[in-house]
Amino acid sequence: MAFSAPIRLGLDFDNTIVLYDEVFRCLGEESGLLPPGLSGGKRAVRDHIRSLEDGEAKWTALQARVYGPGLVRAVPSDGLMPFLGRCRAAGVELFIVSHKTEFAAADPGGTNLRAAAWRWILEQGLADPMRGGIPSGHIFFESTRAEKIARIAALGCTHFVDDLDEVFRDANFPPHIRTYLFAPAGGAPPDGPWRAAQGWTEVADDLFAPLAA
Repeated sequence: MAFSAPIRLGLDFDNTIVLYDEVFRCLGEESGLLPPGLSGGKRAVRDHIRSLEDGEAKWTALQARVYGPGLVRAVPSDGLMPFLGRCRAAGVELFIVSHKTEFAAADPGGTNLRAAAWRWILEQGLADPMRGGIPSGHIFFESTRAEKIARIAALGCTHFVDDLDEVFRDANFPPHIRTYLFAPAGGAPPDGPWRAAQGWTEVADDLFAPLAA
């Protein structure tokens, strides 16, 4: 069974497709920035490090390590591949649109962040159609949030999943797109004109609801 109207679903990359909570904790401890056994995800790590002396600079430097060489230690979000397979079976067009610069501001001569992301995508089979993946020509990394939003609009996305509510709050974000705020770490998500989802099951329940009607 397929949708009566075309569905073009866009997905954010960092903290949506790929999760870094454990990487942030491990690298934070290894760097001496976190006490052993700190509970919570990326937000808890960020808040603790920002409370340190010169915390903002330390947090920025840690992000450069996580999104660069640390990416090999990151994992796909739970349920992602079955969700993508279900989308392909229903004829949903899939895209990745990410705000990701080539190099981290804190490490301009370091790891190419886009190259690291592509390596991870290929290693995980995310660009392999036989595994329910996304065609490589449908994967985009943009240098600014404005360019990301412009790409989403140009692709004609009808639905979009992102972990950052500020993307959806941006005045230039197309108002007709059905949006999902991805929050796998739990907690109360901010209120707004989106559907909150702690996992891909919740996105699927809403996305495929018309097929069950």
